[in-house]
Amino acid sequence: MKKIIKLLHPSYLDEFKCIGGECEDNCCVGWDVDIDKITFKQYSEIDDNEIKVVIKDNVFENRNCTNENADYGKVKLNKEKRCPFLNDKNYCNIQCKLGENYLSKVCTSFPRIINKIDDQYEMSLDVACPEAARLILSKEEGLELAESEKIFNKYIINDEIETNLDEESWLNYFKEIRGFSIKIIKDRNFTLSERLYILGDFIENLEYVDYETDDVNEFIKEYDVALARNSYKKDNLNYIFQVSFLNNMIKSLDIVNEIDSETFKRYTRQVLNGINAKDNYDIEKNADKYIYEFEYYIEKYVNENDYIFENYLVNFMYNNLFPFSEGEYMFDAYIMLLIRYSLMRFYLIGMHLDNQIDSRENIIKFIQVFAKAIEHDKNYLEEILEYIKENEFDNMEFASMIL
Repeated sequence: MKKIIKLLHPSYLDEFKCIGGECEDNCCVGWDVDIDKITFKQYSEIDDNEIKVVIKDNVFENRNCTNENADYGKVKLNKEKRCPFLNDKNYCNIQCKLGENYLSKVCTSFPRIINKIDDQYEMSLDVACPEAARLILSKEEGLELAESEKIFNKYIINDEIETNLDEESWLNYFKEIRGFSIKIIKDRNFTLSERLYILGDFIENLEYVDYETDDVNEFIKEYDVALARNSYKKDNLNYIFQVSFLNNMIKSLDIVNEIDSETFKRYTRQVLNGINAKDNYDIEKNADKYIYEFEYYIEKYVNENDYIFENYLVNFMYNNLFPFSEGEYMFDAYIMLLIRYSLMRFYLIGMHLDNQIDSRENIIKFIQVFAKAIEHDKNYLEEILEYIKENEFDNMEFASMIL
């Protein structure tokens, strides 16, 4: 049954159009395909003989189902990790033969992400989709919100937050906290590193506020962004720490062997080859080189294209309900946001050292591959946060060093 929904969304949403079989990184390849219960039951009533055979051989009930509206069933991928319904032109046979009504909620929705805040629906796009990444990350003017009405047949609510709770909670102030956090990241009076540091200072100090007795809105209103900026001290020697920390993290997580994405594995090999640090002795020996290369790349490619990274961060914060997106504390979400940015920057510098291939298009392509490989692998995200906490790096001293 179709439903008209009033949405709050980034203005880019109306510009997006799936390019289907022309997509260079098809969402029907390399990912598990989930089937909601309604669609699963629909499949038992299909008359098309060719489709029926594929369903019989490849669609099964998910014994580890967590949500009947999302993963009641699963589709078994073939040996090339392609969905068996995908034809040789990379179009879905179910959609081609039976129409969109027979697609699962997951297949109908992606790359759209729908959240619900109180009675307000929000929609944005996932940069794991190449076409969405090009659209979102290329906007030099930044991202702005708009309202419109959309017609939906099947959809999934990714996450839900209720801010009008009887019991006092940080969630009561979600809109104000996320709004102010995004405002910080969009403030182009500061460099991107400065903005990320200010955001961390804001979140850290916010968690010291007692929401039961103090005025949270007053704290946000009175927060001194300029004072926080003055606390940030750029030290080029921190680049040596970043090489050591991120190089060791990549190796300890065994990304080269464990990540499913062959493209991201190739990128990782390029990074390790470009950095070329077997141990701390190599890092110390090449310290001057690393400092020079970090300064060069950040100035020439990161700072000149800072809107790309700003758009990634703002979009992520919007569609992941920052800072209630992961971990037990708001600061956990900040640290993980920081790690995403620092890890992306480290990869880009390492790849630059390996092949000297640099362009705005390459940066956008890398972020898309990173999002598809890392953002959709919750195990890796949990391992990274665990790694951070075990090494007691969940603090502002670490934040200043990783920036």
